Amino acid sequence: MEIQNGAFAPTVSACLEKAIELFYVTHPKAERALLGPFLSAADAECGRLIMRSPDATVTSCLMESVDDSTHWHAMNNGQVCRAFAGASRREVAP
Repeated sequence: MEIQNGAFAPTVSACLEKAIELFYVTHPKAERALLGPFLSAADAECGRLIMRSPDATVTSCLMESVDDSTHWHAMNNGQVCRAFAGASRREVAP
């Protein structure tokens, strides 16, 4: 337990033990995430690479649960971005 504002509060690891982390590609000029959700930081990094913007970053969000539709979209987003990132690396390679 940690003390916050004079009161005991559970530590982050105890509260979020079963939390699911979703990843997004964001840009400082955009109000919302540009790409996502992703199930892994590596998939989001592929999304960031295909954005081809030096200001794009990978961010994450902890969720208590994810419904089937969101989980499917996150898996699909990862597959698509990995495919495009692989294709763009082959185009750039000498």
